[in-house]
Amino acid sequence: MRIGDTWVILGVPLAAFLQETHTIDPPVASGTEDNNNQKKTHMKQKLIRRAIVLAAAMAVLPLAVRATTWSTSAQWGSFTLGSYTIYNDIWGSGAGPQTLFVDSTSSAAPHFWAASQQPNTGGIKSYPNASKTINKAINSLSSLTGTFSTSGGTGQYDWAFDCWVPSEVMVWTKWTSGVGPWGTLYQSNVSIGGTTYNVYKPGGPWSFLRTSQTSSGSANLAAIFKWLVSGGHLGNGTVGACQYGVEITSGTATWTVNSCSIK
Repeated sequence: MRIGDTWVILGVPLAAFLQETHTIDPPVASGTEDNNNQKKTHMKQKLIRRAIVLAAAMAVLPLAVRATTWSTSAQWGSFTLGSYTIYNDIWGSGAGPQTLFVDSTSSAAPHFWAASQQPNTGGIKSYPNASKTINKAINSLSSLTGTFSTSGGTGQYDWAFDCWVPSEVMVWTKWTSGVGPWGTLYQSNVSIGGTTYNVYKPGGPWSFLRTSQTSSGSANLAAIFKWLVSGGHLGNGTVGACQYGVEITSGTATWTVNSCSIK
């Protein structure tokens, strides 16, 4: 974990950790076989103790602490993670503090979380998310699938993909009561790419809300875009950025994306 400009491993600053790892106890006076044996025994015991302590710590610490972690509390803070960019994205009016944490080893399927404190004053306050630029025309997509696994949260919020094609299209995967999409219901129980949605039209973005909410699963984004094009709702635009994250309206908690991908 990095705290400010200091990297921390198992709660110990990296410099101290390295110093401890490379410190050698003062040698036992040599000159006899007994002293040499005593020295060897002492060193073995110390190594064994360290191994036991390290193994125990690794067993009880959560993955988020064991991983190499980057963090920011900046409003527009971001971290490049392979082909993804992870954003803190505190954009709403009257937003409270929020800190974004990113597991910097998770470039294949971003793992990140946001500790957020948002007042119950209405309106979305933030959208911590993983973003990937696709840069392909809709009709050239052989596939584009979003996967997700999430946990945590309290208050009012929604987990959703947010894509620009170039018009905004959202796919909601899980949400709380008291929040809902912009616009009006256009069509109910539409089966697209193996998932059933209720579809809402602008008002705002086109929004696809799963009829069965879930904390983990997938969304066939290419099929959703092509459904909009075939229905005459969108032209054959270029898919720009696609994001996955949580729109936080209110609550004090930690929202976690255990993993996600857009590919």
